[in-house]
Amino acid sequence: MENKQQRPLFLGFSSQKGGVGKSTLAEIISSILFYEKDVNLFVVDCDLSQDSFYKLREREKSVIQKSEELSRSMEAYFQTFGKQAYRIYKSAPRDAVKTASNHIERLHDEEFQVVVFDFPGHAGTSELMELSLQMDYILSPLEADIQSLVSCLAYAKTITDIGVSMSDSRIKDIILFWNKVDRRVRNVIIDEYTKFINEQQITLLPGYVYAMHRFSHELSTYGLRGVFRSTYQPPAKGLRRGTGVDELISDLIQRLKLKTKSENGND
Repeated sequence: MENKQQRPLFLGFSSQKGGVGKSTLAEIISSILFYEKDVNLFVVDCDLSQDSFYKLREREKSVIQKSEELSRSMEAYFQTFGKQAYRIYKSAPRDAVKTASNHIERLHDEEFQVVVFDFPGHAGTSELMELSLQMDYILSPLEADIQSLVSCLAYAKTITDIGVSMSDSRIKDIILFWNKVDRRVRNVIIDEYTKFINEQQITLLPGYVYAMHRFSHELSTYGLRGVFRSTYQPPAKGLRRGTGVDELISDLIQRLKLKTKSENGND
């Protein structure tokens, strides 16, 4: 019996403050899910003030086109991979869901599991609140900064409260996690706010993503072996060791109930 295709999950990456690593993590997580875990997805970049996701892809295209060696390596990589790079579309926040829906319909044979939305660097407007409620899940990094935490937790509480009360909202959960954590010192702010978040019954992942310079390593400077932040391949597993990224990916796969490569191979 043929199963009716399920609509893809809408996964938003949101933050209330610029510089907390939202877009960088969106890029890294999307690449690991797509290239390594075989989770079919595309991206809608709603952060028109930065276009971080879209501009990273454009920078990489330019670097590859200017290097014969990189061009040959990338061609061989994608021949082995067996499909093209995931798509990245730009959209204003108010049009983001419509943009995604149009591409889902146009490319329905591709059976996407996830659509990733990279939100603007703040989500305080009514327009962005409306977009938030149209996500299935929102992933929001936290940084140990009081001002940032207050605004982020207010946003998370609002999403949780409104999402539960509105029958037509799509949101299932907003998922918080600690990012840019300095492993060398114990942070009292993280300890105290972890207790507070748990008391508020807001979802907080148990692990940390640690502050490391390698998160900024792009193809233009570090090449294929050293690149960490890329829309064309995931960071190498050896480079990810000790960063907390793999633990974050595992938590997401479990919470979002994503079908990964090993499971797809058994279908």
